[in-house]
Amino acid sequence: MLRLIDVSLARGNRTLYRNVSLIAPPGERIGLVGANGSGKSSLFAAILGELSVDAGALEAPPPARIAHVAQDIGATEETALDYVLAGHVPLTEARAELAHASAGHDDLALAHALARLAELNEGAIVAQAKAVMHGLGFAERDAARRVAEFSGGWRNRLALARALLRPADLLLLDEPTNHLDLDSVVWLEAWLKRQDATVLVISHDREFLDRVTTATWHVADEAIRRYAGNYSAFELAWLEQQKQQDAAARAYERTAAHLQSFVDRFRAKATKARQAQSRLKMLERLQAVEPVRSRREWRFEFSPPLRTPERLIDAEDLQLGYSERAVLDGVKFLVRAGDRIGILGVNGAGKSTLVKAIAGELAPRAGALRRGQGLAIGYFAQHQLDQLRVDESPLQHLRRLAPDAREQELRTFLGTYRFSGDMASAPIGPMSGGEKARCALALIAWQRPNLLVLDEPTNHLDMETREALTMALSTFEGALLLVSHDRHLLRAATDQLWLVHDGRLAAFDGDLDDYTALAFASRRPAGEPRAEDDAPTRRELRKAEAQQRQRLTNARKPLRQRLQKVETELAQVSDQLRELDARLAQPDFYHGGDAAEVAAVLKRRGELAQRVDQLESRWLELQSELEAIE
Repeated sequence: MLRLIDVSLARGNRTLYRNVSLIAPPGERIGLVGANGSGKSSLFAAILGELSVDAGALEAPPPARIAHVAQDIGATEETALDYVLAGHVPLTEARAELAHASAGHDDLALAHALARLAELNEGAIVAQAKAVMHGLGFAERDAARRVAEFSGGWRNRLALARALLRPADLLLLDEPTNHLDLDSVVWLEAWLKRQDATVLVISHDREFLDRVTTATWHVADEAIRRYAGNYSAFELAWLEQQKQQDAAARAYERTAAHLQSFVDRFRAKATKARQAQSRLKMLERLQAVEPVRSRREWRFEFSPPLRTPERLIDAEDLQLGYSERAVLDGVKFLVRAGDRIGILGVNGAGKSTLVKAIAGELAPRAGALRRGQGLAIGYFAQHQLDQLRVDESPLQHLRRLAPDAREQELRTFLGTYRFSGDMASAPIGPMSGGEKARCALALIAWQRPNLLVLDEPTNHLDMETREALTMALSTFEGALLLVSHDRHLLRAATDQLWLVHDGRLAAFDGDLDDYTALAFASRRPAGEPRAEDDAPTRRELRKAEAQQRQRLTNARKPLRQRLQKVETELAQVSDQLRELDARLAQPDFYHGGDAAEVAAVLKRRGELAQRVDQLESRWLELQSELEAIE
């Protein structure tokens, strides 16, 4: 069990959170969410004993029963399987005991060590380690390869496998999906659902959080608050709180406008002076509530392409590869204006090879790759951040693309990507991965391409920037080719899928749910139970959401009709009132006119003024009812 009792934690002069009390019961899977820099990783460090809390108490399992993913993995000479098995502390200790007994020729100790290994069932642990490695995308032959032979991303997978194999009461995962392909993410979700340990996971992959977590801890405003349910449940609850503040702001604006209108009309009229003064005091008592949407959301966009040729790029009998090794063969495709394509496949299948060829960074070995006239590609590669010049600023990078543009124009553009003021002129080197990724996206957007080719663009992005990118891609008017393990982004931004598999490229006849089931089946060892099929649940949820939207529409429609009717009559009566006021403001109307006519006009004016008051009150009532429904 993990328990926080009145915990306060600060880094330097900044307080991350204060007086936090929370409990994570055994077996609960918790998503730890919050803005970058809010203190999520600091909480992990405190749990691991790497950081002391400033006040309160943090009760966690002993270090031997906490599993976490190592950040830095050395290029060791041990095999991948041995590295993963080293995470199983009881097995490591039993093997060390056996080696010591053998070296000392101590028969009793040797018997004890062998008995302990038999009790642990060493063979089953080794089989489990291989199953974990297989689930994370390693081939069977990889078990005997040296750790030093793997690239950085695959070493991160080894570290994750080692943490998953460790017997633990508490499992800490910090962005576990960053270096995984979609197939491995699907397998990891199923694995975590079967664990008995308490799981605390930091992730910016909302669909992963939705499928794995049962509770959410939100770090914000110097506090950590618990929400029941997965990320979507948390988001609904949190947004409801924000909507209440938004509604209060809108109510203030409407009420203030009507009160001010009344005051402006009647404060100079003796007969209405007292009412005008009363409403002026009401106006002064109202509190202006700032709408939170402007603070909550950040958006950017990809501007419409300068040119939009119908036929962008096509290939026939294309062969792609490196040196003597062919990766893809017989590739055939056509990308037209407006196509929105997600590219699926395991790591190493050739997705990046394909997009490199499309982007012009890899020459085909054979076949035809034809580019349409006017094709303009915006390419974001997995290694894109490494191509930025660390000693130059975002402004200098953009200046290289637009040498003739005014500096203020460049700064204004960078400001939409959150590079404003001094940050636009600061060197890229010290910036975070997310900031560098934003800079790379800004440079692509400036060029206004008609085909975006994005290879894992979300790896370094936080949740807010991922949402901003999702919105930008959803409204992009050009064509899109997207490689990503972020299913939320794929669902929102693409409408057709390609599958790279066994050296071939083909259209995938299905949706992401179908691919998820296929991916899990391919990673499931023989005899392992199937994951729960939650597709019907999602269909039922979509149906329920549609029914709810229809109910809301049915409830809102008559109110809006009545509201529109009141607004129309209010406008008509107000116009009549202004006409009468204009007549009554003329001195000749009293001196040269008929006394009976003057009395009739004054009477009519009083009736109209009373009707305006009634209509204003009715408008406020209807608007309040409409807000309550919404």
